[in-house]
Order: sequence, then structure tokens, then C-alpha cells
Amino acid sequence: VPETPTVSAPEPTPEPTPEPPDEPEQNILIAYFTWADNTHVEDPSSVDPTIDAPSSASILPPGDTARLAGWIQKEVGGDLHSIITEEAYSSDYDACLDRAIEEHDGGIRPALSSSVSNMEDYDIVFLGFPNWWYSCPMAILTFIEENDLSGKTIVPFCAHGTGGLAASLRDINAALPDDCTVLEEFHVYRSEVRSAQPDLIAWLDGLDL
Repeated sequence: VPETPTVSAPEPTPEPTPEPPDEPEQNILIAYFTWADNTHVEDPSSVDPTIDAPSSASILPPGDTARLAGWIQKEVGGDLHSIITEEAYSSDYDACLDRAIEEHDGGIRPALSSSVSNMEDYDIVFLGFPNWWYSCPMAILTFIEENDLSGKTIVPFCAHGTGGLAASLRDINAALPDDCTVLEEFHVYRSEVRSAQPDLIAWLDGLDL
């Protein structure tokens, strides 16, 4: 009698290893104020873009903080938003400084012509500004007060002159909701902005985003 062949049971199909869940996407806004977007120059050709002085290169687009904002977007993505006032500032340095002093000393919040309609969609807000009269431009405080930044991560960045950051971070922190998380800022002297991209990238790499 021929032997009945032995039939091996099929190997069980292994259960697929579940893939780890994707990290939730962080929605990023890069909001910034720059003089170049908030003034008007009658004759741009009269301005020498090679001179790193507050009354020349910084009034031609892109402004210093706009340049930094563009590099940030290139590295981390997100949406750019230029903070623009309803009333433009003079392109004359002394006249602009006089208005900056008046707004600072009077606690004036200049009205904005730009707005963010979907602020609730963002988790991280990069906030860029120059140092104006030993603080941030008052338009930055208008922006903070007009938008609900509760619970968001705020990342300041600044292009400044010899005054450094001065009281800008103190004034920004005082205006922010208490439950914001404020990360380490990036700041650079205005004459060094154009060579600051490697330092900015190193700073971004070190942030806990």
C-alpha cells in the first residue's frame, strides 16, 4: 500500500508590523516687520544697495528681517506674512526715528493694513523685527494684540544695530499670552545679515520644534 504523502501545513503569514504614527505636522507662520515694506522710496535708483547703513540698504526690498524670514521659510517651510502699517513710515532715517520714538514713548499701537485670517491654524509663529528705539517696532505689539497667540510657540528673530536686542524681548514677552512658549531668539547685526545664513541655519537646527 503506498504511503500517504505528508502534507506540511502552510506557514502562518506573519502579522504586518504596524508603522509608527506620523508625527503631527506643525503649521508654521513666519511673521515679520521690515522697514522696506513699510515705506516708499520715490527713486530707488538713488539708493546705493551696497552701503550697509540704516538710511540706505534697509529701505529697499528685501529688508533685513524679510531676508532672514525667507531663509527661515526655506529651511522649515511655513507661510510668510509681512506686518504692514496703514500709515507708511518715512524713508528718511531721522524722520522715521522720530516717529518710532513717538510711538514707543506714547505706547502707540499703529494700525495695520495686513492681517492673518487663519491664525488658529498655526502652532508655531516666528516673529521677526528690527530694533527700533531700544525695543521692537510698535507694530509688532499691534500684531500680538490683534491675534490670538494663546498656546502657540513663538520664535523671535531680530536684525539690529549697535543697541542689540535692548528691551525688545522684554516688551514682546510682556505682550504675549502667559501660555505661549518662547524659544531662543536669533539676532544679528544689520551689516552682517547678508552673511548670516549659516548661523541662522545652525540656530534653526538647535531649536526644539
